Amino acid sequence: MGNSVRWTFVAVLLAINVVVSVAFADTWLSITINAVTGLGIVGLVADYFIRGRRRT
Repeated sequence: MGNSVRWTFVAVLLAINVVVSVAFADTWLSITINAVTGLGIVGLVADYFIRGRRRT
């Protein structure tokens, strides 16, 4: 996965996270979606630091 694709995914997941937080504040749906998108962002950033930096 290239860096531009990785950061695009991070931006999309972050945007989904923000929109759901505003639209469905303090509901179970908001908590669930925020947890899933948050884990996705953490996973992509971890992938960048573990594998992405080795590629030159």
